[in-house]
Amino acid sequence: MIFLLFFLYSYIPIWNIVDARWELQLHRPLHAAAYYLNPHYHYNPNFKVNANIKIGLYQCLERMVPNASERCKIDLQLESFKDAKGLFDIDAAKTTRDKKKLQLNGGILMGMNV
Repeated sequence: MIFLLFFLYSYIPIWNIVDARWELQLHRPLHAAAYYLNPHYHYNPNFKVNANIKIGLYQCLERMVPNASERCKIDLQLESFKDAKGLFDIDAAKTTRDKKKLQLNGGILMGMNV
């Protein structure tokens, strides 16, 4: 019992460091955008978006799309995506929602896995 307690308590500071670094790496605008735009998660009934995710999405858009009028067009299309209307409502898009997952590798969007 004493060994187990020693073992657990000796690793707690290390786990705290790992957790802190992990949190810093995951909370980036690109990750927020990838989560929001991933159909696998977005159309799940349990999907909830908070302010940090939306802020990250728009920060990512500002960085990737410098032209304000283009960002406005994208923002209007996001409404169609959110509500699954237009192209996002066709059968082909619906059937592949759970089969596609965005892959992030080193902060770079790598594509879709099918």
